[in-house]
Amino acid sequence: MSFGHAFLFLPVALGTGAAIWFALPFAPPLAHLWLASLFLAAACLLGRAGYQKLSLAAAIPGLLAGGMLLARFESDRLATIILDSPVTTTVTGVVERREAVGDQRWRYVLNILETSGPKLKRAPERVTLIVRGKTDPLQTGSVVRGRARLTPPSGPALPGLSDFSFPAYFDGIGATGFFYGSPEILGAQEAKGIWQQAVQFAFALRSYVGDRIRQLNPGDEGAFAAAIVTDERRAISPQVVEALRSSGLAHIVAISGLNMALAAGIFFVGLRTVLVMLTGVSARVPVKKVSAFGALLMVTAYYCISGFGVSAERAYIMMAILLLAILFNRPSLSMHNIALAALVIIVLHPSSVMGASFQMSFAATAALLACYRIWADRAHESDQALVSGFSVRSLMSGVSRVLAGTLMTSLIGGLATAAFSIAHFNQLTAYGLAANLATMPIISLIVMPSGLIGMLLMPFGLDQPFFMIMSLGLKLVIAVALEVASWGGNIETGRAASWLLPVATAGLVLFSLLRTRLRWLGLLILVASVCVNGLMDPSRPDLIVAEDGRMAALLSGTSASVTTERPSEFVFKQWKNALGLEEVVMPIVTRVDMGKREAAPESNRTVSGTVLGKTPRHALTSKEIALIDQALAIDQLPPLQRPRFSCVKNLICMGRSPSGARIAIVGDTRLTGYACDRSDLVIVSGSPFTLCRSGALFLTVAKLKQTGSIEVWFNGQPHPSSWTLKSALQSNERPWQLHRLYDWRTNTFQPLDDETIRRLRVQ
Repeated sequence: MSFGHAFLFLPVALGTGAAIWFALPFAPPLAHLWLASLFLAAACLLGRAGYQKLSLAAAIPGLLAGGMLLARFESDRLATIILDSPVTTTVTGVVERREAVGDQRWRYVLNILETSGPKLKRAPERVTLIVRGKTDPLQTGSVVRGRARLTPPSGPALPGLSDFSFPAYFDGIGATGFFYGSPEILGAQEAKGIWQQAVQFAFALRSYVGDRIRQLNPGDEGAFAAAIVTDERRAISPQVVEALRSSGLAHIVAISGLNMALAAGIFFVGLRTVLVMLTGVSARVPVKKVSAFGALLMVTAYYCISGFGVSAERAYIMMAILLLAILFNRPSLSMHNIALAALVIIVLHPSSVMGASFQMSFAATAALLACYRIWADRAHESDQALVSGFSVRSLMSGVSRVLAGTLMTSLIGGLATAAFSIAHFNQLTAYGLAANLATMPIISLIVMPSGLIGMLLMPFGLDQPFFMIMSLGLKLVIAVALEVASWGGNIETGRAASWLLPVATAGLVLFSLLRTRLRWLGLLILVASVCVNGLMDPSRPDLIVAEDGRMAALLSGTSASVTTERPSEFVFKQWKNALGLEEVVMPIVTRVDMGKREAAPESNRTVSGTVLGKTPRHALTSKEIALIDQALAIDQLPPLQRPRFSCVKNLICMGRSPSGARIAIVGDTRLTGYACDRSDLVIVSGSPFTLCRSGALFLTVAKLKQTGSIEVWFNGQPHPSSWTLKSALQSNERPWQLHRLYDWRTNTFQPLDDETIRRLRVQ
């Protein structure tokens, strides 16, 4: 390799090591990682001795181990406590930050000081809570207390999909939820230390700026403008957010590389132009460096009011390195600078390598820079032939170059990020190219310049006209998004194959970093991986069970028969996108009056039909059982090509697959024995039983808590012994999954030693 070119592969190797550590179902022993890291020291010694090939061979495992160590250190350093199960309790905490959600609702990040009624034995340290209803916003640093519903982050909706516990753990968020009513303000807590005071001031300033922009420009335009400036995105209406996603314009909302680059570039060019016009100044100072330093201060301030999000931090690091390169007379646009930015982010936040934001940002940036390098090498001769001076021809040539550049940028960025979009979101934007071509001039020439000027004039109260111009530009962007979204929006690709992401990433790395003809092999691998994945039909199971045990779906082709009249939109949308579902079949729901009778005396109570810790109810009579039988009519239902669940409201749901397998979702634990006798698969929230005597597969919420959602293939057979099962979680040993083993009754971590769980995890 040429001098310095090996540096480009340093973040690739470290990032790969970190990704391997996060993807493994268990943590490799720390001693083994340290031992493997000795290869890196050996590589350095061999390199100094002149053995370059041996040095490279030793460096690869050393760097992989180094990436795994970085991942291990970040995980141990954070040690986020995640709530084990949903609970309603009274929380007392300090408001760390707030964000508008819409309709004057607010979302707060609270540092928990105390819980009561009940007092949580393993309380999370930080939670996000929404205050519903129109209330005045709580100020940063306020100490509040209120009754709240807390819920742990959800796991994967299907095997292979996103585990939301992972980003929550590395963001330090242990639970989400909402307040019942408005919380009580107890006072204010002063931040301790200069750093905490600075952070509290930054969040308070962020809230002020966001409120100011939304106040000047109500509606989606103002919320959009506030999102671009402060990264407060939740105030934008769901309709506009969905239109931006479908049209491929969602990247504008987040503070990412595009926003940071436009802000820095506009400030840099503007300041440089002003300084050049001042002849006395331009003759005495290095204008370019002064402009770069001013742009660096500006993007630093931009980052400080952005909420310190990971995407904003990554964009800031990349832009800061580019501006520092100008200060030190180095090429600003180079692959080495991109690699250095990636290296800094991986060292600081190794977990970011698993996120779609990091992957798509660096994929697009690296691909664009690689293509620019190829184009620059070929365009040198043609540039010599251009006619100097102004003319209509030169003007038309400049306009055509801008349009062609925008077109090629969108094409290259779309191709480079296609595999990541499929892997993370199970979809591609159909008309993103058209939407970006229409909106990028608006963003570059109207939105960002007016927003930047408005921010600079805000301290003087002269910002209103410029934010109005910014909102008018964003109104045009929203109109384009709604129009493009109406054309058809997203292409549903289904759940990606497990090999797609690593293969496509390898191809992109080869294309971006190599300088020989071998780079075209990388491009071929990238394109071929996306095409082959697209030609594969999505693998659909016969049955899906959500991890909460309350919702299940029998699948037949692209049709899904669900067990509830109001399926969880959050979960079912993931099922729909991953499996290509097109039709939802609602259950047949009836009601049965079970009466209200007192339970039998303590001495006469039987164990069956009761759940530990709950007040037992009367045992079901034969008449009530007959009413349930009649309501379900499951024995009269023939095997159907399109199965459908039959439910007795709040009691039980039963369905039958085309192969004859019977599934029961039990809502009333008194019906556990009833379901076992009449079904091949029983799912119940809690039960004194550990298995069904009938041989039916028996799943409780406690088991599903450890396995996550499951998929079942009946293989044309009604008996569970012939089925294929797969769980979303293959272990609970990782720190972001450890809360699933916690038992609040004993205050210990107790994994279930259950044959069903073992069977789910070996498929």
